[in-house]
Amino acid sequence: MVTARDVDVIVEFAPADGAPIGTALADASATAIVQGMPVRRFGSYAGMRHYPGWWWSSTNKDLVGYESLLERDRLLVADFDPAVKGIASQPFGITGLVSGSERRHVPDYLLVGTDDPTVVDVKPARLLDRPEVSEIMEWTATVIAQRGWRYEIWSGEDPRLLENLRFLAQGRRSQVDEEALCALRESGLVGLSLKATLARAMRQGAASPGLLRAALLRLLWLQEWVIDLSVPLTHEAIISQIEEPA
Repeated sequence: MVTARDVDVIVEFAPADGAPIGTALADASATAIVQGMPVRRFGSYAGMRHYPGWWWSSTNKDLVGYESLLERDRLLVADFDPAVKGIASQPFGITGLVSGSERRHVPDYLLVGTDDPTVVDVKPARLLDRPEVSEIMEWTATVIAQRGWRYEIWSGEDPRLLENLRFLAQGRRSQVDEEALCALRESGLVGLSLKATLARAMRQGAASPGLLRAALLRLLWLQEWVIDLSVPLTHEAIISQIEEPA
């Protein structure tokens, strides 16, 4: 068992406009880190078993990297979460001594927002029992708790929710027809289905069906209209809550 007394930790991160910085754990700023650059790069090559890439984040209004499809799913969930205001991939490295031996780890993500900063490691559930994995996760959890931040090991989400979010993610970009948005906002009512709401907006003739559908995805992504995402997403989904535009 790793205890707080066992660790003396340095946090290394890369500001967007300067050389890498090393600082004591207690002095680490989540805001400065999330505004910086990834501390390491990840490449791609023929035959690799992972699927790295870039996710366009509506939270950051920029690309955020991922090293696997599982990491991409965690990005999707974070991007949909209104409490998350900033996302950093490969945000920092932590280095410390544990019983006389140096230990180093680079977490997958840092999330900042309305709650305490959250450090996330994404690992498939099948790997969590491996000693080399469980030891580094336990150490990281201790280190992050010392700083007063949250630590999360993420191995997946309900498949139905993920499937629905992947569809709604079409609405994460902001280029949506304003007349279509206004028509939908005027037509939407709690207890009304998406199909019925679209039909009401179409009767106004303010925008084409295609523009209205794109605006609908935008409202659902922004969670101005709340629906049940634990069941298959169809036009029969009922609006359970309507929020004022941010």
